[in-house]
Amino acid sequence: MSHNVVIISAHPDDMEIGMGGTVAKLVESIAVITSVVITNGGRSSNPFALTEQRMAEVRREEALRAAGVLGIKDVIFCDEPDAAGEINISAVSQKLVEILTRLRPTEVYTLDEENDRHPAHRLAGKLARESVLETGLVLSGGIWAYEVWGPFARWDRLEYIDRYIAKKMAAIAEHHSQVATIPYGEGVLGLNRWRAVFADPKASAPAGVYAEVFRRIMISPHSI
Repeated sequence: MSHNVVIISAHPDDMEIGMGGTVAKLVESIAVITSVVITNGGRSSNPFALTEQRMAEVRREEALRAAGVLGIKDVIFCDEPDAAGEINISAVSQKLVEILTRLRPTEVYTLDEENDRHPAHRLAGKLARESVLETGLVLSGGIWAYEVWGPFARWDRLEYIDRYIAKKMAAIAEHHSQVATIPYGEGVLGLNRWRAVFADPKASAPAGVYAEVFRRIMISPHSI
């Protein structure tokens, strides 16, 4: 049975920053990965004074190149405005349900609807969880949250990404419009190093050099 993965993100670079190493690892394990990006990223860091429409076009191009670096073949853009309050929630929910029903993934990754400090990230996580619930799909691999704007205090899974860290950094670097003023790569490299070094208080030595962590998302109707 093939490992079919769907990753639902708010912005064109979220996935690369939060779980680029794990994505490269999944691709190597012959997983089929579809990346879904909810907003067009048009209002993000804009050091080159581009119009919102041009920035959205640039960010799409950057996302496609970054996906290529990681080995992802299919990127779906919902093209919603880059503001949590302007996202057409019903349209996005409908699209996510359609994508999930069509692809029938074994595993879903998204942003954290509780712990991420970015409102669009929290909304993406919420819509992802609700859409999985609405489809009634039973995900054998579960649904996982990755970290970006808010390191997790607790996590349920740790992935060592030593062999994939260069690929992750190269994918983040494809987002030229963003890393020109905000060094996302350096920031997350430090976090991934910390994750590996401080992974296990009982270990006599770290089991790896870089790691990404994930929280398991419960899909019950009562989960927050």
